[in-house]
Amino acid sequence: MKFIFAFACFLLLALTSKAQNQLDLTLRYNIAQSRYEVYARPNFSQVDYLWGSSQVSVVTPASLANAAFAITSYEGGGWDDNSQLYGPSAASGSDFHGIGSPGKKITLVSGQEKLLFSFTLPGGVCVNGLRLFVNGSDPGSNPTAMPGDFTNVVYVAAVNNTTSVYRANYANTGTTCTACNLVAPSLSK
Repeated sequence: MKFIFAFACFLLLALTSKAQNQLDLTLRYNIAQSRYEVYARPNFSQVDYLWGSSQVSVVTPASLANAAFAITSYEGGGWDDNSQLYGPSAASGSDFHGIGSPGKKITLVSGQEKLLFSFTLPGGVCVNGLRLFVNGSDPGSNPTAMPGDFTNVVYVAAVNNTTSVYRANYANTGTTCTACNLVAPSLSK
């Protein structure tokens, strides 16, 4: 009986520690570099983390030119704009870009952002309002209204691993193309 209890505790501990390794994503516009950047922020630290196959999806206004993004990869493997969906009936005011990577080893530090990739839009323009796809809120895959799966996922590179360590997006209210981040001065009497 003690063996079964000890084994169950060990199994629960192993599963809990595995589930705790998560990361969040954000997208922002870098005015100085004239590019959009996607960052990962893990809640764990690990040298040579086995970053597996991944998809990070970007949502744009449908008014943007219908073309793939020019991607520059930095970490987590070679990223490509693998799939685009322009103005689907499920969200006719938006376009969707599924940017994927087969993965690669990466060193992560808890709480520190890691630049995964950057991209530019056709013509090098900056457009306000780009954001990351929100799993469970943006339209899910549907053969007629939303053909394609744009769910954000980041898998661990392991045999038969189907668990994503992606947790959520942060600061995902839509990019801006200006440097106006002014703080109002405090007033005194």
